[in-house]
Amino acid sequence: MNSSDADRLIDQLIGEAALSLLKERGPVTTEGLVQRMRNMQAYETDPQRRETLARVIAEISSGTLAFKGRRTAQGRIQREGSLKNNRDNVVPLFGNGKPSDPKKIH
Repeated sequence: MNSSDADRLIDQLIGEAALSLLKERGPVTTEGLVQRMRNMQAYETDPQRRETLARVIAEISSGTLAFKGRRTAQGRIQREGSLKNNRDNVVPLFGNGKPSDPKKIH
């Protein structure tokens, strides 16, 4: 299995665990996700999926920085902007949101 196939399987397994938690209307927490993946591992018949589940559970449980970095969108470790500094949930991505020249229309 190459790296992209492994990543795809990891994403699929985490997605299955998260969706099952959501369907039960339970909280989606790290602890809940790990417990659900342990349950999945116990009943999994495919050795490759079982092995991948064990690896993912170990990585999530240890809280390794490599796993956190891999899971962020587009490889970014942090957001652009800080939600702590703003009271709303809007974070400007390109400048401060004000036009450079108010006389320009386009």
